[in-house]
Amino acid sequence: MLSISFIKQFAASHAEIIYILIVLGVIIEGEIAVIIAGILAHLGSINIYLAFLATLVGGGLKSVMGYSLGYYLQKNHSDKKIVSQTENRINYFLPNFIKKPFISLFLSRFLILGIYWFALIFAGYKKIKISTFAKAEVSSLVTWALVMLLLGFFFSYTALSISNDIRKFIGLILVFFIMFFILEKVIAFIIELFEV
Repeated sequence: MLSISFIKQFAASHAEIIYILIVLGVIIEGEIAVIIAGILAHLGSINIYLAFLATLVGGGLKSVMGYSLGYYLQKNHSDKKIVSQTENRINYFLPNFIKKPFISLFLSRFLILGIYWFALIFAGYKKIKISTFAKAEVSSLVTWALVMLLLGFFFSYTALSISNDIRKFIGLILVFFIMFFILEKVIAFIIELFEV
């Protein structure tokens, strides 16, 4: 029968796979993978420090891949129409990217709609200085990883303090996720207002 203790034990017995999934999850998506890692860490199924390390590894790989892809596109495909359309899209969402690359890269990690991937690629495409890129990426990654893991901890703690029933626990976690994404969208809208 599915219960919270079953989920704890199952996750604990597959912890090594979970760490790999965290790395892949951060590369592909991000928030959901790290929040779930925070939930599993709160339940005691995985080690919070290893989850944090896996998040940093995934985020670092994502940053390097995005910058490298942008550099490649600028070098080999800058004359393509789709590249110029993408450049216009980035300029719309992050109008001060060239003037303020650090703050644009830092904030883009916290925005939704896949803007972060575009910002990474755009940084490589525009050949943003590696030192500026690295500083923005390291500071935003550490901040983002801590916030997302703590959010997962908070979601799990709050859901468990309300109910130990697995259905209610999962339902509450789902409600928390929905509230988080709505709040993230509102914050992104506010940031967009101030950027213009």
